[in-house]
Amino acid sequence: MASLCNSSSTSLKTPFTCSSTSLSSTPKPSQLFLHGKRNQMFKVSCKVTNNNGDQNVETNSVDRRNVLLGLGGLYGVANAIPLAASAAPTPPPDLSSCSIARINENQVVSYSCCAPKPDDIEKVPYYKFPSMTKLRVRQPAHEANEEYIAKYNLGVSKMRDLDKTQPLNPIGFKQQANIHCAYCNGAYRIGGKELQVHNSWLFFPFHRWYLYFYERIVGKLIDDPTFALPYWNWDHPKGMRFPAMYDREGTSLFDVTRDQSHRNGAVIDLGFFGNEVETTQLQLMSNNLTLMYRQMVTNAPCPRMFFGGPYDLGINTELPGTIENIPHGPVHIWSGTVTGSTLPNGAISNGENMGHFYSAGLDPVFFCHHSNVDRMWSEWKATGGKRTDITHKDWLNSEFFFYDENENPYRVKVRDCLDTKKMGYDYKPMATPWRNFKPLTKASAGKVNTSSIPPVSQVFPLAKLDKAISFSINRPTSSRTQQEKNAQEEMLTFNSIRYDNRGYIRFDVFLNVDNNVNANELDKAEFAGSYTSLPHVHRAGETNHIATVDFQLAITELLEDIGLEDEETIAVTLVPKRGGEGISIESATISLADC
Repeated sequence: MASLCNSSSTSLKTPFTCSSTSLSSTPKPSQLFLHGKRNQMFKVSCKVTNNNGDQNVETNSVDRRNVLLGLGGLYGVANAIPLAASAAPTPPPDLSSCSIARINENQVVSYSCCAPKPDDIEKVPYYKFPSMTKLRVRQPAHEANEEYIAKYNLGVSKMRDLDKTQPLNPIGFKQQANIHCAYCNGAYRIGGKELQVHNSWLFFPFHRWYLYFYERIVGKLIDDPTFALPYWNWDHPKGMRFPAMYDREGTSLFDVTRDQSHRNGAVIDLGFFGNEVETTQLQLMSNNLTLMYRQMVTNAPCPRMFFGGPYDLGINTELPGTIENIPHGPVHIWSGTVTGSTLPNGAISNGENMGHFYSAGLDPVFFCHHSNVDRMWSEWKATGGKRTDITHKDWLNSEFFFYDENENPYRVKVRDCLDTKKMGYDYKPMATPWRNFKPLTKASAGKVNTSSIPPVSQVFPLAKLDKAISFSINRPTSSRTQQEKNAQEEMLTFNSIRYDNRGYIRFDVFLNVDNNVNANELDKAEFAGSYTSLPHVHRAGETNHIATVDFQLAITELLEDIGLEDEETIAVTLVPKRGGEGISIESATISLADC
């Protein structure tokens, strides 16, 4: 996943910080129906620090890749930014200024990812949906029959043939794959800033339009207007393996640059971060369903948390939504080659193909994966409550550029992709067991003896998180009424976490357990959440690599579930998962925050 989130940073004229505003936690009707509890939240604030410890320096390296796995309450910096932020509708990219895309600070993409330029860029029209007589119905990949598989292989084969005979044809396979490269690896610019469609509210609509045209191109090439993409049903146990239809060597849907250890029926880890979880397949599936519940229900009660924050052309903050963080990113990493391994062509892997933005579209399973990501948009809205599309005009009026199946260029707007049936497609219904998978099982019986655990004052400042640590910490108050809980969230904050942002970082947080907790079991009520950071891409010669962040978790719901509402002191345990030896933490506190 390191590589997946790579992109170049641009100059920021003011210190990079992420600060939070209070977040509503009042129970929504649908939340009460689903689990009868209030939502957990966390917020994060960040800044860039150079290697000398100086803060507030002007730098070309913005803290772009902080990702928060709020497995017990995921909220990113997106949720700290009000809707009235200085975002503006994102215009389509400036095709005339498309340039070289970057893989990392020392490596550029060896070919052009730029789309063929229309004859008259200024006169590219807005797209209008063609008439239709029948909806295209996307089905789960694990249910695909041989006739469908043969048909899809034929379509992709015809796209690959165009690469050989008409390499600049916009509906060829590589040209379609290059769309993702250009939009995600710094080839396009808008107002001098590199365009990036990830880590903001552009993520869902961009990929929906992308798949829409790709699907129609395949249908055109096989002369079947009803053709629909399959979806990788990774949110259901029956779909939690690499889709077999893509794993047939010698077919157009096969890609050699995949993690070979994840073939042959291996169960996917929807929280995969480069290390294999040593547990049973059943436990891994349980972890996956827990993650899905957290990301779709607990942590996404309203549009901002689900879609991510505004894309601001004037500042390089990244504000991803819940599903983009998990499971979208981990599925990419799990599918691609291991970073640093040797590719079939002898090159050193950057996570190709699925594990890096620039190359992800070169693996046909990319479109299967994103078909299910897109399906989550529909499933999330069907959950009810305040789970509706964003109504802000800056989002609705943002635009992208694509070629259709007839090789004609078009501009498209976000506002026109909110209804899949209007776009001519729908999804075959599948059960969603994650809806009722809130973790209620406790890892501990009763309350941990906090008198046997060192107090927070003896643990922090923490020089390095190279092993699991536990500490006791006092709460500001106890036995709060429901009205008080509705008014204020109880927040656990880790202040001034510092690390080198060129590497993988992850640590997990648990309440009311000691440092012997089994951190591979996520389906426990005590699991509060995780902090993660993916390697950042820096321009050549940059020396500012130290990130400083504050990480907050809302623990009101956890305290209810664990039965600690009346306790004045609780136990907290941190478990390093990746890069802990390079993590230092200044302090930890608990406070009440207005909601």
